[in-house]
Amino acid sequence: MIRNLDTLRGRAFILIFALLLASNAAALVLYSYRHNDAMDALHDAMFAEQVAIVVQLMDRLPPSHRPEVATALTGTMLGVSTENIEPLPTPKEEHARAGRITRLINSFLDRPPSDPIGVRFGESDNDDLKNSAPVFPARLKLVTEEPIERVLQNVYFQGNIKVATELSDGTGVLMTGRLLAVPHFSWAQMSPSLLALTSSALVIAFWLLGRFIAPLVLLEGAARRLAEDINSPALRETGPLEVRSATAAFNGLQTRIKQLISDRSATAAAIAHDLGTPVTRLRLRAHEIEDTDVRDHILSDLNQMQRMIAGALDFTRLDFDSEKAQKVDLVTLVESVSSDLTDMGRLVDFRAEGRIILTTKPTLLRRAIVNVAQNASSYGKQANISLLTKDRDVTIAIHDDGPGMSPAEWDEAVKPFRRLQKNSDAIYGSGLGLTIARRIMEELGGRIEPVRDQRGRFGVAIQVPRGEQQIIK
Repeated sequence: MIRNLDTLRGRAFILIFALLLASNAAALVLYSYRHNDAMDALHDAMFAEQVAIVVQLMDRLPPSHRPEVATALTGTMLGVSTENIEPLPTPKEEHARAGRITRLINSFLDRPPSDPIGVRFGESDNDDLKNSAPVFPARLKLVTEEPIERVLQNVYFQGNIKVATELSDGTGVLMTGRLLAVPHFSWAQMSPSLLALTSSALVIAFWLLGRFIAPLVLLEGAARRLAEDINSPALRETGPLEVRSATAAFNGLQTRIKQLISDRSATAAAIAHDLGTPVTRLRLRAHEIEDTDVRDHILSDLNQMQRMIAGALDFTRLDFDSEKAQKVDLVTLVESVSSDLTDMGRLVDFRAEGRIILTTKPTLLRRAIVNVAQNASSYGKQANISLLTKDRDVTIAIHDDGPGMSPAEWDEAVKPFRRLQKNSDAIYGSGLGLTIARRIMEELGGRIEPVRDQRGRFGVAIQVPRGEQQIIK
């Protein structure tokens, strides 16, 4: 799980998730703030319009009829009185809501904004709206259960407001209204819709991220394949501009590496081929030397040179594509290698029972086994070959009786044209046997590495790629 979050897709997913949560939370907080202010402003405008209508109506009535009309206008939401009016204070500048109501009333009455109007707010005895009695359900019988009508059941009293102003004849009128409120923004109510919105956005984002990052995943796989097979097919240049640019650069790098390897192999092959002719001439001329010791030393050096040339040609002519994979009996294959080396005078011991059928390229695998076995019989006097099977893994272990190699010496020995100095005078080789064996096993999908057995003898383990194996005891 943690490894998935450490990927580019995982990090982008976390970033998008955090941004969605932050943006939605900020938007909802701002909405709730604006929502409450908007509801207060709307209620103030409606109340100011009611006050203006009442004032205009009272102005047109004779003073004797005003108390009767005021009584008729008085109801649950609005109270009107023209008798015993107490003066109310003019709203101060810092009381924004009272000032807003004053300006709205003067605007509806076409009065100057500075016309004094007394306003007094009265807070509700219980500020907890959930415990307050709703306004409408006691008087309003809803016919249907539509969402808009259900909203009316959630309207509550918030407090009261008193407005005192003068009529045109100088008499006063007092109007008392109820401040209404609806429940404020609730996270519990918005959570389902917010969760659905965020989840859908994350699903789309995750899908898009997968589409955008897919070329990068292919690029990673191609980089891994390049280390094993320089001739792997080029990548398609798809995806965003940056990914296409990186893919194009990678394809160009692969092309240049292939060209460099091809040029190097062609150069080495040409040099090795061209050296064959002068070596042959030198061999013929060496036979004309009368001094036996000098002639033998020269012929020995020429033999060593010819082996190095042959090894270089073999190394440059490695062809992994010409041979097709087929089913082979590994026991029979290793047994034939052991027999051939024994016929050449090498000390090779091989013991195995049963059959191991696997799918591989037998010629290349045989060549790798021969190189390692020859190296063991030359440097370690005797090659002891054994087959080990474990959980369908097959390993060809080749031990010898020599001093062995340290890890540093092994790293040096598998490099091209490298031979250990302590053995260079006794053994004549090209220094390519282990290099070729390692290249072959890497191409076949296996590996080659140094090991030691229970007796402490040094050996080389050739792990054969699994493929389609059938182990028969």
